[in-house]
Amino acid sequence: MKLMTWAIAAFASALCIPSLAQAAQPEVFLSLADVQRLAVERQPALEAQAQAVAAARNSAVAAAQLPDPKLTAGVTDLPVDGADRYSLRRDDFTMFTAGVMQDFPRAAKRQLRGQKGEHEAELAEQTLATSRLMIERDAGFAWLAVWKAERLRELLLDAAHQADLQMQAAEIAYTTNTAPQSAVLESQVNAALLRDEAADADLQVRDARDQLSRWLGNEVADRSVSPEVPTWPDPPDLPQLLVQLRQHPHLNAEAKRVELAEDEVALARQAYKPDWSLAVDYGYRPDFADFVSVNVTVDLPVFSHSRQDRELSAKLAEQEQAELQREDMFREQESDIRRNWEALRRQQERLKQFDNDILPKSRQRIDSALATWQSGQGGLMSVLDARRMALDNEMKRLELLADAAKRQINLQYYAGKAS
Repeated sequence: MKLMTWAIAAFASALCIPSLAQAAQPEVFLSLADVQRLAVERQPALEAQAQAVAAARNSAVAAAQLPDPKLTAGVTDLPVDGADRYSLRRDDFTMFTAGVMQDFPRAAKRQLRGQKGEHEAELAEQTLATSRLMIERDAGFAWLAVWKAERLRELLLDAAHQADLQMQAAEIAYTTNTAPQSAVLESQVNAALLRDEAADADLQVRDARDQLSRWLGNEVADRSVSPEVPTWPDPPDLPQLLVQLRQHPHLNAEAKRVELAEDEVALARQAYKPDWSLAVDYGYRPDFADFVSVNVTVDLPVFSHSRQDRELSAKLAEQEQAELQREDMFREQESDIRRNWEALRRQQERLKQFDNDILPKSRQRIDSALATWQSGQGGLMSVLDARRMALDNEMKRLELLADAAKRQINLQYYAGKAS
């Protein structure tokens, strides 16, 4: 009996010793803010988008200019039969010509083309801002997946460590004939299952780190992450978030697409008004007098029903499409904000319940079951059940905390701010 008492006392004291997984603390942590900052700094996609903005700015200036003039040269009225065929001198109509031609699109068209180019540059800027926020958000999700997997692994490693100690105590008790063989088997199965769950959690950590490397590269992604999620301030009131949503880069990009569609409509209306061009030619005749020619060319939009009317109708339809897509995008994101905001508020309440009620009582149940077993009045199964329930509750709280953090990151994305 003394041996049984010693075994139980050794097991009970071991419960107070932190596991190696908990005791080992890395010197430098990779925080959520670090990940979001590094992800933005190291993304070639953002640099590519920045180059697209610069290209659009330059194209906007070029679009508002007159077309390049055209140089013309040739031989006109060269005879190809008769006595004077292929002669450049005998026929008085044959001449060498050189000239310049210039197209003159209407000033309003050039202005609209330049305006359209500016709107395309602004669209590229809003797309760049949206991409930056999306990278911050998605990199934050990847960090959170690593954090969650590591915390789960720590919980399971600690539980497996305690289960091994409990199994040793049960085996000692069995050798002294103070516990049945079924108790040993129960403790062995319990320890094996927890080791298997810990191994699976280790695979989840590796998978999550591989996903994080998408944003940071392998070397940085393998650094240890902070043991705690950031402490966020309470999100703004829902009405304030919905007002801010109208200024979000994603919706601003949709608004720029509407402006581009409006520019296309304005250009389609300008197509009813003709452009013109001017050509000046000098004709040199070796043995005769030289000539100068001036020609003016004017577009004649006489088939407007088949061309201009159709084009205008198409551009008006595209404008309406852009407006409807913008409104649909707002509804979708408004719904997502409401869902995340409401869920976060409820999850914060549930976390308080776990911290103030569920987890303390779970630990109390372990202490009670352990004390009953130590006194010989209860079985080992009650201790195993209590510990399994406590572990399940810890895992539920971890899942809840990770989901609440994910919703915080989502709301920061919609507010246009990083962590």
